[in-house]
Amino acid sequence: MDETFILNELKSLILSKTGIRTITPADCKRISIEISKTLNKNVSETTIKRLFGFAMVKHNFSKFTLTTLSEYVNEEHLEQGSPNKGLNIQNSPRTWKEIHEKAIKVSEYTVKAIKNRSGIPYEMTISRKFSEHDFELFFKSDYSFTSYISQPGYGKSILLTHLAEKLISNERNIFSDSSLLFITTSSLFNGEKGLVNFEEQLKFHLGIPAKDSLIAQAAQNYDTTGGKLIIFIDGFSDHEFEKDLKKQLFESITNFLCTIENCKAIKLVLSMRSTTWIRFYNEIRHSAYLKSKWFPGSYFNVAEISNVPPLTEKEVDQILSKINSKEHPEIGPNLKDQLKFPFHIQLYHQLKKEDPNFNYSTNITFYELIFKFIQNQIYRSNYYTEKILFLKKIILLTDFGRNGSSILKDDLIGDLLAFKNAYIELLSDGILMEEKSNEDFHPKEYVKFIHPHIFEYFLFIEILEKFDLKVDGSYFDFIQKEYKSEQIRFQLLQWTIRFIIRIGDFKSLALLFELDLNNYEKNYLILFVAENLHYRCKNNPDTNRLLHEHKFHEAIVKELISFDFIDSFYRDAINVLIEITEDEETLMVYHAILSIFDVFSLNTDLIKKRTNILYSFDSKKWPVHPQKINQLILDRINGKTDNKIAMQELIKACSESYSGVYSIQQTVSLILIIVLGFFYKYNDADVKNIRSLYNHTALESQPRSQLAIFLVSLLALANLIQGNNTRIFQFGNILSLLGKDKMRFGVTKYTEATTKLINAQLNFLEKEYAVSYQYYLDCLQIFKRNKLNLHCTYIYSTIIEIFKKMNDHTRANEFKYDMLCFIEDNNISGKFNNWERNNDIN
Repeated sequence: MDETFILNELKSLILSKTGIRTITPADCKRISIEISKTLNKNVSETTIKRLFGFAMVKHNFSKFTLTTLSEYVNEEHLEQGSPNKGLNIQNSPRTWKEIHEKAIKVSEYTVKAIKNRSGIPYEMTISRKFSEHDFELFFKSDYSFTSYISQPGYGKSILLTHLAEKLISNERNIFSDSSLLFITTSSLFNGEKGLVNFEEQLKFHLGIPAKDSLIAQAAQNYDTTGGKLIIFIDGFSDHEFEKDLKKQLFESITNFLCTIENCKAIKLVLSMRSTTWIRFYNEIRHSAYLKSKWFPGSYFNVAEISNVPPLTEKEVDQILSKINSKEHPEIGPNLKDQLKFPFHIQLYHQLKKEDPNFNYSTNITFYELIFKFIQNQIYRSNYYTEKILFLKKIILLTDFGRNGSSILKDDLIGDLLAFKNAYIELLSDGILMEEKSNEDFHPKEYVKFIHPHIFEYFLFIEILEKFDLKVDGSYFDFIQKEYKSEQIRFQLLQWTIRFIIRIGDFKSLALLFELDLNNYEKNYLILFVAENLHYRCKNNPDTNRLLHEHKFHEAIVKELISFDFIDSFYRDAINVLIEITEDEETLMVYHAILSIFDVFSLNTDLIKKRTNILYSFDSKKWPVHPQKINQLILDRINGKTDNKIAMQELIKACSESYSGVYSIQQTVSLILIIVLGFFYKYNDADVKNIRSLYNHTALESQPRSQLAIFLVSLLALANLIQGNNTRIFQFGNILSLLGKDKMRFGVTKYTEATTKLINAQLNFLEKEYAVSYQYYLDCLQIFKRNKLNLHCTYIYSTIIEIFKKMNDHTRANEFKYDMLCFIEDNNISGKFNNWERNNDIN
């Protein structure tokens, strides 16, 4: 037998036995030691390195080396490369039971080999329900063959392995009397003769003499027991075929299928990439008989040439629960969609191995997966230089994405000749695809990126190079202008953020927030920036120092004045920002903002914990110490004696300490003072001082009109809770006017919800109880969703009052019960006065 073939088989079996998925030079020493321990024979580390191509081979391997390695793997599969002329007929199976046992042995070896090279530990993979269902339909049908077809990375080999395990298990099912032969295409060749006749090779694997008929034996067994011979063939993409050799293989398989004719005893299952299937289908498309014997499956997609669907959401959750030993945290919808592509599960597992705590709220994981995929499939592949140049050419032909993400193949004719090998691999590896379209009865062929995210990445790279790798104002203006109304603009901004942070160009981050961004985009991008910085800080300790030098936190604090308590991105961003700064003044600002969330939750444990944290900071730059305000609120929630004098002193101190210079500390202090009014009733002096503070802040924050509107809504809510109906009407009119131009003023979701709450109360005062109830109910759902329990308890008490006014005591009691359950479920202090009593406070 040809030595090259033997060496390839040896390498495969050694990796299978040692459980090594991807061998490195360091593994060679381990293999050498294992051989020495097992056989008490020495094969040097250098010899193993030569075997696997890590060292130069100056001469053929000695017989001793080959014999020792053969003894180590101790597998008869070394001799399965081609039928031996000297095959001992006496040792060949004579009964189907012996053939069945032989098939099981070969199949178990193939299963073991695939398990060992699985991208993630095999026990973390799952069986696909669709494949089981499709295979059962195929098994019961009159079809002779089927194929699992998809782009690379959809887990076809693992899919077949799970099916194989079910077929060779001892469980009683419809397959119990059938036999499975699971092989790969590499076993259909030998080094001397190349391709071996397909049926002859199957007989060799099953130990059936060359003179006997495989089909006849299978048919006889089927007539006797009803059992079928099922043949799985995998690895069409693993074997390096020459074009003519692949054509011979396809012809040999189609000849075998024609020989089967209407025999129900044999079922052939193939596993192919879409590009391989196209070539195979070209061999059978002119045969009506062969096409009638093909089972396409339930999910065959003609456009994508695939019948293997992406993972379902439930399947993704199953795999994540296996990867994450603890209860896995909720992941974003974009990342979950990405993980429906099984190859990205492998990349996700790699990220989790590198950093077990890798878990972020935004798409940072999504972008890291895309980048790893591009690294593996393009930058670390054959012809990578040609591939990159070819993909850049496609981006230019799309006019930087202005003409979509696909181009006419005719426009690439010249490049296809220059980059032929690169183009073939890009198609084969699932980066690009060809699709045909009939326009005006003229067939046209297009080339496009299969995954839009890869197109977005290379579009970003091309734009970056257009601006000489400088992320400046003109770069951002280009993206803002050219992609203003397109979703791709937001993706390009995220790729840009990732690039800026990787190279440490933190000055450019400030330019990002000068763009015209809505509240969602701004809050999301702040969180995306924070999470990327947090991720980089783990691997680069200098990141914190660079952030301090570039005054990053001073710049980002200015972007936090939206105070959108309904947007979870806003709160999450501050929590992450806390982890990437050690500056005490900055930390105090972040914790003071989060203390407002704590107060709105009415969770005394959270408020107490945050109050203690704030107490540890120096408050020289603050009008009043946030800790003092939080302590007053905590006392009130815990049912302690009303301390209005302390509240009035804080309001007065805050008003008198105003320096005439706008600051974030002043603004947060004012917000906390207003929130204090949710628990203590203002007198006229308090109102005067707060109005003065508001006027100064609103004036200084102009053109920050978003902040001014937010403060109006918060003041309106404080007066609403205090039961000051006169002021509610005044604020209601102001908010109604401002609300008509929400886009202009950048009104946040929280301000919108608060305005709706004011309108609900205005309708209540005008005795429009049904309208008021509906408004309040809508607000209740919004505030519940965002854990703003203070707002929820007020709404509950008002809805109860509405039904009392309507003399509907049954509904009033229902909401009383709901409110009690809500208070209990959210651990709200039982000593906290309800809002009806609070309104009576003098």
